[in-house]
Parts: sequence; structure tokens; C-alpha cells
Amino acid sequence: MDSQPQTVRRRKASLSGTNLELTGDYNQRLVYQAVRVRGPITRNALIELTGLAKPTIAGIVRRLLGSELVIETSRIFGARGQPAVHLEVNPEGCYSVGLQVDDDRLDLVSIDALGHPVSRGVITRPASSGERAKTHFRTQYLKLTEDIRRDRIIGLGVAMVGSVSRDGRHADPGDGDIGIDLLALSDVSPGVPIYIDSALAAATAGESLFGVGASLQSYYYILMGPRPVGGLVAHEGLFKGAHPETKRYLFPGAEPAWCRQAVAADRMAPLPACEEAWLAAAAADLIPLLTSINCMLNPGGVLLGGRFPDGWLTRLAERCNTLLLASAPEIPSHAGIQPARLARDATLIGAASLPMRARLFPIGEALLKAHDHVG
Repeated sequence: MDSQPQTVRRRKASLSGTNLELTGDYNQRLVYQAVRVRGPITRNALIELTGLAKPTIAGIVRRLLGSELVIETSRIFGARGQPAVHLEVNPEGCYSVGLQVDDDRLDLVSIDALGHPVSRGVITRPASSGERAKTHFRTQYLKLTEDIRRDRIIGLGVAMVGSVSRDGRHADPGDGDIGIDLLALSDVSPGVPIYIDSALAAATAGESLFGVGASLQSYYYILMGPRPVGGLVAHEGLFKGAHPETKRYLFPGAEPAWCRQAVAADRMAPLPACEEAWLAAAAADLIPLLTSINCMLNPGGVLLGGRFPDGWLTRLAERCNTLLLASAPEIPSHAGIQPARLARDATLIGAASLPMRARLFPIGEALLKAHDHVG
């Protein structure tokens, strides 16, 4: 099931908006994205940045202020004429809830408009029925949202490690399927839309909106876990390929020992230090893949995220950067390898990002990004 509604693709990729009356929703998304990425920003700067006419900007800003998605902040004094007013995204303008469905538990988070976590919760998956899971989710959802305005929750995003059947039921990858009816979760909060996608798609959505991906036109994302998956992101959208329902395993048919070790270590307290033997094993498996990614895809960067211990992804990125330059100096370009900003929270925050991507942000061609650079 695709979390992104179908949109009409623009023929020309640029920062410019359009003044046609029927595209007001698109233009509003464009201006909101401009305020988020470049704010604090003045109305005149928005006109210059988007190419929209002054009356169009005035009307959009008026609507954004009226809905409290955007707020006015400090004024600029000392110049000629009336002092200019800055615009910023209101963190409390909207909220989103994310649900990560794993084999043994459900993780939840609520985030504000800037992607900052407001509250978190964990539900151990009950062993008996999907109805019990729904009851536990209802209790946790109400607790999770008790300190925010529920009328400003714009959606529930669901990221799954397993699969989803055509009727919207979550199926475990193993034999212990308890059949969680994801679509029935809408009964918990009537009127709040649900957006369902894979863990990889959710992680890239979150990273593109609130992480390192916000500064890149394209990047390759590797979501670490027992069986790492990866995909190319261009103009904020994950390229899903000809068979989007299939998993994108980097090592098909295998669970590398270094992946299992990192996942196990992530559950330990305190977190163990990253050992040299682990680094060597992980880099040995990844370097051939990273060489091919650079040669074939030429992305603006390679990001590593997922539930590995804090600091391990940083060490791994540093090691891979060094080895890639040493082992393949002849490759035409070298995308900088770095840990994703969301890192261990990639899938969970990414799940909460799905409603925001679908309801607030413009299509990829209009994203306000700088040129790609080596990290």
C-alpha cells in the first residue's frame, strides 16, 4: 500500500511556483516548505525564492497564519519603510503520530511540525489476538496524545518490518501471525487518516523532511537491521522500482553475523563500544556494494540508519569512507558516507513523517535544496 497520494508530476523541475488559481494547494505546500527550510524568512524573500506573485504570497501567508501552521516572529528595524516581519513554522501548528510494527512490539511516537518527538510509548505484542493489540494501542495512543491538541493531529503513519495483505492486515514474517488489522486502528481516533508504508520508505521520508536528506537532491539510504535494506531517494521520493512490494535486501538470503551482533548490542545497557573486529567485518561486506552504488547510481550521498548502537554507524561510515577511497580511487565520483541524522529513530520518526509528507509538503521537483555535496 502506497503512503503517498498520486500527484500530477510537473514537467519542469525548479523552485518556481505557479500563479494559476487551481493550484493554490500546491503553492501553499511550496510556501510552507520554503518557510520550514529557509525560515525565519520575510514575505519579500518568499516572493524571490518561489517566483510567486506578491498577492499570491500574501494570500497564502494569510491562510498559513490563520491555520497557525506559521507564526510571525521578530521584526527588522533600521531600514527604510515599514519594518519587515519574519515567518517561521509553528512547532505546535500540527502533530503526527508514528507507529512502528516489529515482530515483538509496537513502538509509538508523536512529533510536532518540526519533527521533534513529543512523547513515546512501547507496546509488547500480545500473544493471543489482534483485538488485544488494538486495545493496547488505543490505551497507549490516548496516553501519547494527552498533552497535545488532538484536533491538530493530521495523521497516523505506520511503518512495518513485515508485510501487509490486501485487506490491510499486518502479517508477521514468521509463523506467529496475530493478524493486526491496521485499518481498524482508525476506530481509535476517528477522522485521523492512516498512511501505511514499509520501514525503508518511512525512514527515507523522515530523513528527507527532518534529517540529512533535506540538504540532498539524491542519496542512497541503507536501513540497518538483521537483514539490511536499501534504496535510492531522488527529489525526496524513494524509487520503488518495477516491483515495489518486494524487499530490497542488500544481502539476499543471508543475515550477516555483524548485523545480528549490532542489533543484539543495541538492546544492551549500557551500550557496548564498537570493536575493531566488528568494523572490519561490516566494512568488508559493504565496500563492494558501495563501490557499485557510486558507479551505477552516482548519488549525492550515502546515509546509514537503523537500530544499531549509538556511535557504531558513525564509526562504520568513517571506516567505509576511508576504505572506499583507498580501494577504488578510480571511481568517477565518491558520495560521502555518513550516519543518517535520525539514526536509531529512523523508522519510528519516519512513520510519523508519512502523514506530514502526504499532507503538507510539495512534490519532489519543488523541494528547496542546495546542490549535492560530499559529506
